[in-house]
Amino acid sequence: MDLNLKGKVAMVAAASSGLGLATAEELAKEGCRLSICGRDPGRLHGAVDRLRKKGAEVVARATDVTDCADAEAWVAETAERLRGIDILVTNCGGVSAGPPSAMTPKDFEDAVQRVLLPSINLVTAALPHLRRSSAGRILMLASEAIVRTPVHFALSGVARAGLVPYCHTLVQELAGESVTINVLAPGAHSTAIHETNRRGSHAAAIHALEDRTPAGRLGDPSEFAAVAAFLASPRASYVSGQLIVIDGGLSATV
Repeated sequence: MDLNLKGKVAMVAAASSGLGLATAEELAKEGCRLSICGRDPGRLHGAVDRLRKKGAEVVARATDVTDCADAEAWVAETAERLRGIDILVTNCGGVSAGPPSAMTPKDFEDAVQRVLLPSINLVTAALPHLRRSSAGRILMLASEAIVRTPVHFALSGVARAGLVPYCHTLVQELAGESVTINVLAPGAHSTAIHETNRRGSHAAAIHALEDRTPAGRLGDPSEFAAVAAFLASPRASYVSGQLIVIDGGLSATV
């Protein structure tokens, strides 16, 4: 299926590994011109090499998206070098695990600073460029924890949940324009960290998670990326304001 993405400019945050890199690879496969960022220059360089070996046109900037000014500079540089922005995929790192009673108000404040505000800041910075696109797309990566919150994922669930009302209000504000906004909530996928856990002391927990998941396994990052690419395409122009959970059916069992 041709998603009609050839030549579109796609920004993918935290794309040096994991679901961010998988999303960048899928968008590149569809013909997008990429701008990616990551905090670790070495890993970012490796991601750029990997993408270019597959024929992708990609620029990169070492960026900490939790630093608002640094993230805004990435947006400005992308718009200047690639002459616009059509697709924005927000993404960021994780937060500490633990039950809510073990967390202080400062822990929750820090979690909001790490996983909620970076996405909002990136959208705010990129929105003027996206509004000039014929088919602007905003995809904000959250976590399945916002719909099914295990006791030890209190910080993640509370902080990321704010993306949903932000998405809903932004959809209303942009009514009549060509920009769509959706939140993607991935469950566990076979990224490097989960594969490391599978071989280490968390192996039993990974297997138990697979057993509880109706799909019977963790997701492949390419499966998540395929959903993201579709939502970034003109074919998904009537899908906006949605929370889309990609977890092999796990949230449906709770």
